[in-house]
Amino acid sequence: MYKKILFGTCLTEYCNLIFNYALQLAKENDAKLWIYYNLGNSNSDEKQTEQAIKEAENKVARMYVDQMKARGFTNYAINVSDGEVVREISTLARNAAMDLIIMGTSTHTPLTAGESTSNGTFGPVAAETVLRAPCPVLIIPPSLIPGLARG
Repeated sequence: MYKKILFGTCLTEYCNLIFNYALQLAKENDAKLWIYYNLGNSNSDEKQTEQAIKEAENKVARMYVDQMKARGFTNYAINVSDGEVVREISTLARNAAMDLIIMGTSTHTPLTAGESTSNGTFGPVAAETVLRAPCPVLIIPPSLIPGLARG
């Protein structure tokens, strides 16, 4: 069903847990997994931005590539950009004809931050991505992540 899956990461431990879900879905669908990280709005010149992107690509690779290799998965791409995150992830999804975007509810783990699981809110990036994405967006709630579920 899915041939191109875009996983948006903020490179936190919480995102690493969501990554496991994205990787499993990509494997089950024999899909290409695009891992996307955004640097945010940069006021740097072009050379500094290019250097920051290369450094971030290496950081993304260190965080996820060994995990993929250990699970026999090699069909992936890493994409890093700067700019407004929702616009950039939506543009990438549109230009690459993604079938699905996978992300978490926010950039931090709600339950370890002491928040209620019943407040029903998303972080601003997740909420805006749902509204602006050119494809379905799968939001992984903390209750689906082993060790974070309550009850």
